[in-house]
Amino acid sequence: MKTKPTVKAYLLLLLIFSFAVLIVKIIPFFFNNPYYDDKLFPKFFVPTCTIFSFVYLIFGELRTKNIIVEIEINQINVKRYFGLKNEIYKFSEIQGWKYSDLSSKGGSYEYVYLYNYNGKKIIKISEFYHKNYWAIKELIEANFKDLGYEKFSYIDEFKEAFT
Repeated sequence: MKTKPTVKAYLLLLLIFSFAVLIVKIIPFFFNNPYYDDKLFPKFFVPTCTIFSFVYLIFGELRTKNIIVEIEINQINVKRYFGLKNEIYKFSEIQGWKYSDLSSKGGSYEYVYLYNYNGKKIIKISEFYHKNYWAIKELIEANFKDLGYEKFSYIDEFKEAFT
């Protein structure tokens, strides 16, 4: 079974592209405009926040969450960066799974994390990015050990984005 992306998954590409355009437009503007020569805060804060957001979207969202997962007989294929990077995990490498909930103004979304035997999250599947999340979760429940509930942590998500 293969995951199917939601419309929101494709909107991430639009957001990444928008930040790339902002970086190309904003950085030269702040450094070439004489108005900002003596103003350090906007000259460094705005470009830094824009670049950081761009990098987080690529390494945090696109690499770890906006993935295509294909569960086969004895292995799971994970395609990151819309298929540019492929990883294969054997069922024997996976210790089990945990689930988590992320609540926001737009609603509540569930995540399933697959862990290896070192206790590291190797695959994140989210209701936000995958149309057939519930069917995939059902397949995971049937094949792997339930390790329980994990409270969602933005700090952990941030750390995992850059490791």
